[in-house]
Amino acid sequence: MSLQRYRLPISTRHAFALAFDLAVRRDPVHSLVVPLLLRAPWIMALALLPPLDQTEHRGQVLALSTAALIGDFVMLLVISAMQRFRARSVFNTPSTTRPAPVLECYAEGFRRVPWLLVTEIVRNLALVVGAFFLLLPGLFVGFRLAFSTEAVVLNEPHIAGAFKRSFSLTEGRFERWLEMIVLSVVLVFSAIFLGAALSLAFPDAGMNVWVAVTRVLVTALIPIIQYAWTFFYLRLVEVEALVPGIEFGPLYANAHPTVPVTSPEVPTAEALPPEPPAREDRPPEPTAFQVPPRPPEETFFE
Repeated sequence: MSLQRYRLPISTRHAFALAFDLAVRRDPVHSLVVPLLLRAPWIMALALLPPLDQTEHRGQVLALSTAALIGDFVMLLVISAMQRFRARSVFNTPSTTRPAPVLECYAEGFRRVPWLLVTEIVRNLALVVGAFFLLLPGLFVGFRLAFSTEAVVLNEPHIAGAFKRSFSLTEGRFERWLEMIVLSVVLVFSAIFLGAALSLAFPDAGMNVWVAVTRVLVTALIPIIQYAWTFFYLRLVEVEALVPGIEFGPLYANAHPTVPVTSPEVPTAEALPPEPPAREDRPPEPTAFQVPPRPPEETFFE
């Protein structure tokens, strides 16, 4: 009889509901406003720089653009690390619970930024290498390493442990991972379509302005997406702790997974009662293999 892994339910919709609750209702200032203000200068710097084909100082413009992109990326790492700790502070808590102090979350996240940067670089390189050969290897790598960044920030001390945990958590969860990807892409493209609609309605503002506006809209939605992925990861960790690799057959799928199975103890020789001593005036009883002797008159030689 084949075995199937017992899996507790995980909801993508619930993860995004928790993300909207934290970002919009509980803590909109430090979840939406402050991260947007921290990244807005880098976005506006890119918007104010002239295109390379329309300037004579291409070297300077290229250097400034590179510096702005690197600054925005580092700020994104710091904010995303902070938000992972902030999401963990309210996971499985009542709706009235306040998140952890924001400065503590920034301090915890800043300490994990180096390993987060290494994990992002290695994971993206693995995605590029996998997608370069075939689509399916790239899709497989992206799926199995989807939660490596959450793991290296919240649980694992280095990249090897983060990759191993992500491989373990994503086993048998391809449909849920695909749902997370689809909802994240829908939110991002909603912001892009809104920026495109505004650029068509007001074309006199210029393409650079509307590109910057679109980037600001996408940046404003990134915390919600980050919270959702963190809540989804925390749920996977919770499931792994509840059912650590236990497997059940089809007839026992509804059984409680944590009931121990014990076997009866076999008594040892010391625990058995002593045998009574044999009496000398009583002849020994014949065993099952002893045959009683015949009388002399029944022999065949007489």
